Amino acid sequence: MRSPGSARPACRPGWPRRSTRGWPPVADAFLTLPAADRRDILQTAAARSGRPAIILEKDVWICRVLQVLFSIPDRHPMAFKGGTSLSKVYGVIDRFSEDVDITLDYRAFAEGFDPFAPGVSRSAIRRFGDRLKSRVESYTRDVVGPALEAAADGFPASCRPAVRIDDGGEHVRFAYPSAVENPLGYLASEVLLEFGGRNVVDPNERHEIVPDIAAMTNGLDYPTATVTVLSPARTFWEKATLVHVECHRRRLAASPERLSRHWFDLACLARHDAGHVALADRALLEDVVRHKTVFFNASYASYGDCLDGQLRLVPDEDQLGGLRSDYDAMRRAGIIGGDAPSFDALIERLRALEAEGNRPS
Repeated sequence: MRSPGSARPACRPGWPRRSTRGWPPVADAFLTLPAADRRDILQTAAARSGRPAIILEKDVWICRVLQVLFSIPDRHPMAFKGGTSLSKVYGVIDRFSEDVDITLDYRAFAEGFDPFAPGVSRSAIRRFGDRLKSRVESYTRDVVGPALEAAADGFPASCRPAVRIDDGGEHVRFAYPSAVENPLGYLASEVLLEFGGRNVVDPNERHEIVPDIAAMTNGLDYPTATVTVLSPARTFWEKATLVHVECHRRRLAASPERLSRHWFDLACLARHDAGHVALADRALLEDVVRHKTVFFNASYASYGDCLDGQLRLVPDEDQLGGLRSDYDAMRRAGIIGGDAPSFDALIERLRALEAEGNRPS
């Protein structure tokens, strides 16, 4: 560690380097430490916890990005959802979720248009969907991007995080300077934020999240974020309908990469109180199907089957091989805990859940 009075390291920003325009300051004593010190801390914590250092590091940056995002003044109504919320907030899954899913409530973009009103044509809904995509892109470019750029400005150019917004504006990437090796290459040294503007943020809750490494170290400051989180019961049905669509889509044999996590998450949710609540809440499933039928419909989706006793959670046999390979890769990378079920056991859990979900209420 740097001794008191020694020269300021090249990768430690001056304080303040420039105006951060009101965004929370970079948490001193960890993110601003020189890379060698961060590496020592991460490797020590990894040895004690059994979790890869690359995962512990990325978790810190995810919390920093969420801290910035949910500190934006007068921000659009939005909710944090998906796998990261299930692991970081609710402890439903023992899986590191590397991406951040954010829903921007479509109703604040609607401008008086009701896509669910009787008689609204599919073409009108498509045009509305196009407008929503445009509004999401404007929001990420005009609001989210500048907020993240301001957060990155605290670092000198030699180790400054880079912000990139993909074409279409729905994906925002925050690439950070990693201090540790990435032997398996499964995780990228960037936080991917995925924004969607065709859903609602209800029901939701407010929670505080901190990096996992904070409980393993003393005397260090880490970024803390207070976030609005989508209810895990709604996430259950969002995941179940996503898996249902993938079972009908039949692309798993050709491109299963990073999809098996949804089956894993759903199996974990089914054993959690949130899953029990969701299974008993038929109206919540109907609302999820209603939204997806309007905003995400496709010829292969068969959303109506979810309400008619034909929910699909287990793919056909010829689709399972690719999903198995992706699941095994996730286990090797340490993304899920060592006590995670085998792939065959996972599929059996989903088979039982499928039968329960299709049981007449």
